[in-house]
Amino acid sequence: MALIRQVRMVGLIGALVAALALGGAVPAAADYGNSGGNVQLYQVTASMNCNNPSLCPQPLGGFWAWAVFNQNGTFDGEITFCAHMSTPAGPGLAGAGHAHASGNYIVTDIFPGSGPWIIITHEVDVLTGQGRGVTVVNDVPMPIAPAVKGHFSTADILGFSAPGVTFQLTVTPMHT
Repeated sequence: MALIRQVRMVGLIGALVAALALGGAVPAAADYGNSGGNVQLYQVTASMNCNNPSLCPQPLGGFWAWAVFNQNGTFDGEITFCAHMSTPAGPGLAGAGHAHASGNYIVTDIFPGSGPWIIITHEVDVLTGQGRGVTVVNDVPMPIAPAVKGHFSTADILGFSAPGVTFQLTVTPMHT
């Protein structure tokens, strides 16, 4: 059971970091209001901290993200991440970094009985700090959050909680 939880945690953390920190191919509009026909449908914030080596891959650390999802199928977001430990071979990814993410998404049912989810379908990330100047493109569909108003905890998203693991996700629908 512990191995299943560890695999699930590693997979979800990797998916979330990839989705929120590895971005889409639409230039950022930086239009965070409902102007110019770019109507916001959702704002999503997420934070993850994992300092439990039995559940989290190296390097231990976390990320903090914010994104807006627009009616035209585009999104724009900011991600800050930090690794707290270095490896025996050196500092690796220890320290802080930042990425700007933008791209495309859809809202669809992906899990039976769960209702619609926001799914990033194409993302472009421009990294600063660690990986400064690197642009990463990801076209692998990535579930981000339920497309409903709510605040979701570690147990809500991962199905369990554990010492040294904190995950928080907030979805705010912007349309009425």
